[in-house]
Amino acid sequence: MPKTSKKKQKKAEDFKKVKLKVGKKKAPPSNATDTSFTAKSIVLADQSITTDKGNQLTNSRNLSLKDVFSQLRHYSAITRKEALAGMSDILSLHPQLIYSELGPIIEGTVRLIVDDEPVVRKSLLQLYGSFLHQVPVRDLMPFIQLLVVFICSAMSHILEDIRADAVKFLDLLVEVAPEAIAQFSSRILPNFYSLLETNTQTFDKKSVEIKSRTMLLTQGNRVVIMRSCYNYLKAYTQSQSDYNNPLWFMDKASYAVNRGWSAAAAGAANRHISCNPTDAGLYFFPDDPSPFTALDLFGESVRKIGSSGAKDSTQHGSDTPTGGAGTTGTSVMVQSREALVRLFPFLQATWMEASTMFGAGQVVADKSLELCVFVVRILQVLWRSAYADGVPPDEMGLIGFLRQSMVYFPFGDGYEGHAEVEEALLSLNIKLYELIALVQLGASKHNVTSPVLETEMSKWTKRAIKAMVQTLGMSIKGQSKIGSGTQAQQVAVSMHFRHEHFVVLLPVVWQMMCGTDKEDAELLLAAVIHYTNACPLASASKALCTRFLTKVIETQWSRSPVSLKMPDFSTQEARGLLAKWAAGLPKLLWQLRNQNIDASLAVSEALRLIHQRTELLDSTARAGLQAGLATLFCVNVPERGIVYGPFKQYPPDIQRTVLEIVSYSTVPSKTLLQAIQVCFAENPPADQIRVFAEEILGW
Repeated sequence: MPKTSKKKQKKAEDFKKVKLKVGKKKAPPSNATDTSFTAKSIVLADQSITTDKGNQLTNSRNLSLKDVFSQLRHYSAITRKEALAGMSDILSLHPQLIYSELGPIIEGTVRLIVDDEPVVRKSLLQLYGSFLHQVPVRDLMPFIQLLVVFICSAMSHILEDIRADAVKFLDLLVEVAPEAIAQFSSRILPNFYSLLETNTQTFDKKSVEIKSRTMLLTQGNRVVIMRSCYNYLKAYTQSQSDYNNPLWFMDKASYAVNRGWSAAAAGAANRHISCNPTDAGLYFFPDDPSPFTALDLFGESVRKIGSSGAKDSTQHGSDTPTGGAGTTGTSVMVQSREALVRLFPFLQATWMEASTMFGAGQVVADKSLELCVFVVRILQVLWRSAYADGVPPDEMGLIGFLRQSMVYFPFGDGYEGHAEVEEALLSLNIKLYELIALVQLGASKHNVTSPVLETEMSKWTKRAIKAMVQTLGMSIKGQSKIGSGTQAQQVAVSMHFRHEHFVVLLPVVWQMMCGTDKEDAELLLAAVIHYTNACPLASASKALCTRFLTKVIETQWSRSPVSLKMPDFSTQEARGLLAKWAAGLPKLLWQLRNQNIDASLAVSEALRLIHQRTELLDSTARAGLQAGLATLFCVNVPERGIVYGPFKQYPPDIQRTVLEIVSYSTVPSKTLLQAIQVCFAENPPADQIRVFAEEILGW
C-alpha cells in the first residue's frame, strides 16, 4: 500500500502557496491569457506568368528559354519533365530558336539522357525527335560527339532501364545523321558487345564495373537492342552512295570500297586492260568522271577512288569529328569481323532459342519471329562487310549456323495468313539468300577440301536459286538449264513483295550470278527478265530492273577490271534472252509514255547503249528496233490515218536520248526519218530539240 505521507503531499500541491521573493517578478496567475505574438515576413518570388516579357520569345505559359533552362536542373522529376515540355512548346511556337539556340538547347538537355527518372528520359526523347530532323546535318555535326559521349555513358550505366533507353537515343541519331554517327564506331560498338555478349560477369566488390543482364533476358528488351544494333551496323558499313544508288554493287569504285580493298587494289580496279581509246572497255562504268581516265595520262590512277560515294564510305570507322581523317574500307572490314566474333555466340544462342517455332509449324507474329529476323539481319550486314568477296569455307562457325538454318529453309514455305508474318518471312528468306550467296561465292574462290561440305553447299545453292526464282514470279520444273528441258511457268508474286524488297534482293541475285555456274546464272537472268516484264508500268521496280539489265548487257561488251568477278552471259541462251528483252524496249517505251518518267528514261538509255556500244542485236533485230522507234513519232494506221506517238509528251532529256538512238543506227530507215519529219511538222518541238535533231541527223 502506498504510504499516507505521499497522499498528503500530492493533496498539498493543489493548494500550495507561492512565496514571493525580493527581486523576482510576480508569476502570472494560472488562468491568465497570453497576448504575446511574433511576426515573420514572407518573400514571394516574381511569377513569370505575371511578368511582362513582350520583348522575349515565350511559350504558352509565358516562360522564356532562359526560364526553362533554369528548371532543367531542378531536384523534382516532375519539374524537369515540365521544363522539357515547355521547351518543346516554345520551339513549336518559335521554330527560329532551333537554329539560333541549337548549342544551348543540346548542351542544356543532353545530361538528361542519363537521368534517373524514366518520365524525364521519355520526354527528352520526344523533344529530340520533334526538332532534330529539322536541323541540317552540317549544323548538328559540332554536337554529335557530345551526344555520343552521353549515349555511351547511358549504354554502360549501372541501371538497366537507362541502358535500355540509351539505344533509343542512338536510333534517333542514326536516323538523323547516319554518316556522322558512324564515325564513332570504336566507342559505340563495344557498348553493344557488353549489352549482347552471352558471357555473364560475376559481381566483384573490388571491380569498378558492374554489368547486370537481368533486363536483357526478356525477349522484348533483346528485340529493342538488336534492332538498334542492326540499324547502327547498317549505317556504319553502308556508305551514303549505296542508299542513293540501288546498283552500287555493280559500280566499280563502290564495289572496291565495300569489299575493303587496299588503295593499290582499288587503283587496279580503276584501270582497264586495254588502253585503246576506241575500245568499249573505256566505257565500262559511264558514271566515272571521264572515260579516258583509264589511259592514265595525267596520273589519275593515284587519285582517290573515283566517286563521291566511295569517298564518303572511307570516312567510316573513325572517331575523328568532321574534317578529321577517316579510315579506309579495310578498317570497316576489320571491325566488322571483330563484331562478328564478339556477337556471334549471342546471335547463335538467340537463333537456337527462337527458331523452334519453325519446327513446330506454328509461326505467329510474336517476339520470337522478330528475334529470328534481327539475328539474320545482323549476320547479313556483318557477313557482307567482313566477307564481301565470299565466306571462306574454313569459317566453320558461320557454316555451322547456315547448316542449322537450312533445316527450316525456306521459312514459312506455303504460309498464308497474317500479313505481318508473311512480310517477316519474306524478309527473312531474302537475307538468307545473301548468306548462301556469300558462302557460294567464297567456295568458288577457295578450294573446298571437304567433299561433304562441297555437296552441302551445292544443295544449298540449288534450293536458294529455286526459292529466289519463285520469289520473282517463276516456277522451274525439270532441268535448270535454259532451253534444255526447262519448264518454266508463271506464278503469282507475293503481294507483300514490294519495291524495297526487290532493292534488297537485287544485290543477292548479282552475287549469286557471280558465284554460281553458267546454267544457274542464266536461270536467274531469265527470272529477272520475267519479273521486269511483269512489273506494272507505274512501278518503281520497272526502272530499276531496266537499269540492272542495261548494266548486265554493258558488262558483256566491255573490258572488266582485273580484280572483279563478273558473270558470263556469252552463251547463246543468255544472249537470246537479252536480245529478246531488248527487242521489246521500243514497245515498252511507247506504253510508258509520260506515266513513269524514270522508267522511260531508263529504257531510252538502254536503247542508246545497245545501239552505241554493243553487238547484242543482229541486222534483222536492229531493223525491227527502227520500226518500233518510228511509232514513237507517228505511224500511218489503215482506216485511221496518222497516229502520233508519245514523243511530244516526253521531257526534253528523253527526247534528246531518243534522237541519239536514231543517230547511232547504222543507216536510219526511210520510214523512221519520215516519221520524225511528220511529227516535227505537226508538233514542233522546242528550239533546242529541233536544232539538235538537225545537227545529228544532217538535215
